[in-house]
Amino acid sequence: MEYIATFGSTHKTLKAENVLKEKDIPFKLIPTPKKLAAFCDLAISYEDKDRTAVETAFRDNSVKTAAIYGKEGDEYVKVQFLRQGKRNSNKDSS
Repeated sequence: MEYIATFGSTHKTLKAENVLKEKDIPFKLIPTPKKLAAFCDLAISYEDKDRTAVETAFRDNSVKTAAIYGKEGDEYVKVQFLRQGKRNSNKDSS
């Protein structure tokens, strides 16, 4: 599954980008999908295999996301940060 982290501003997105680059964690800087409510035109995409590393890096470096979505086909599912190995999700109808 692909995950997309959205942010409240370009500044926050670029901070997230720098943190992931410094830690050599794979990601893509992408335009925020139109289906997602966004305050910023940029988002960060990452794969399931990198999810723990990405979200831990965000948490450890005080990177604040607006939301994180998992992409299932053409649908986006809003998800929570991983906590103690648990995955929580809620269907997003947008």
